[in-house]
Amino acid sequence: MGATHLAAFAKLPDVQVTGISTQSGRSLAEHLAHAGGNLDRPPTEFDFSGVRQWTHWREMILDPQIDAVDICLPTDLHTAVAIAALAAGKHVLCEKPMALTAGDCERMMATAREHNRVLMIAHVLRFWPEYEALHEFVNTHRGRLRSAKFARSCGLPDWSSWLPLEARSGGALLDLLVHDIDQVLLLFGMPERVAAMPLGNVDGITATLNYQGGLDVQIEGGWLLPGSPFSMAFEARSEKELLELTPDGLFMDEGRGRHGVQKSEGDAYDSEIGYFVECCRTGNAPERCPPEQSAQAVDLALLLKESRAKGGEPIKCSV
Repeated sequence: MGATHLAAFAKLPDVQVTGISTQSGRSLAEHLAHAGGNLDRPPTEFDFSGVRQWTHWREMILDPQIDAVDICLPTDLHTAVAIAALAAGKHVLCEKPMALTAGDCERMMATAREHNRVLMIAHVLRFWPEYEALHEFVNTHRGRLRSAKFARSCGLPDWSSWLPLEARSGGALLDLLVHDIDQVLLLFGMPERVAAMPLGNVDGITATLNYQGGLDVQIEGGWLLPGSPFSMAFEARSEKELLELTPDGLFMDEGRGRHGVQKSEGDAYDSEIGYFVECCRTGNAPERCPPEQSAQAVDLALLLKESRAKGGEPIKCSV
């Protein structure tokens, strides 16, 4: 993800990457060439000859030439690094999930408020063209939606040394399904109650979120057996229409046959990074991706984990 963000920053005019910190023993060029994880994106090439390099993040955030810090570290490091960077007067973009606990999320937000700095969590689906089409569909059919379902899964990320460790990543719900949890909150708000059961043999879940008025939303997926392909999908049904994202693309069924949907162009990561930079320049809060909502996504993910641990016991949410 660091390589992906770096490529997006490099495309922006009047933005200079002045420093980078990594504890990797390999050269940065080699490290980026082999980056990717479960993202099907081309290798990143970047000229680091004019970029300061540190092996510890604390040295980097003290550099007075740096205006903003982009945190692409294991989740258990998000809070400490973000708080230190904000206190040092830097704006902060932090990869999702925001943190591992509600308390850590609040500490990050409190520090941003105290130092009047931009804090944004990189929930990239908020900038993803297919999900922007979903937002338009839901808003158009507000009050007439019958159901919605979100699915996301991939093999256990054994390509990473820290992701499979729940104490560091929070597991599949916080690291992977938090994408869909954030979308549910953005579209429908906090549900009245949730119930979740295990899915698969690794770290998966099938969950139902109940809303006032009878709307039920499902979230399904997680980490499956190693080697399982990455997939993401959604469907939203109104009285007469169905919008769905499948591996073959985005489709609409209006009762007269299924047809493809024209979506907006552009790369979601480029849009996300560009939006963060604009917030830094203007000093405006990131209204498209406010940290308060990112913290709520952590809250809901933890409630789903709790219900799963209790064998599917319904849990009432604080609205």
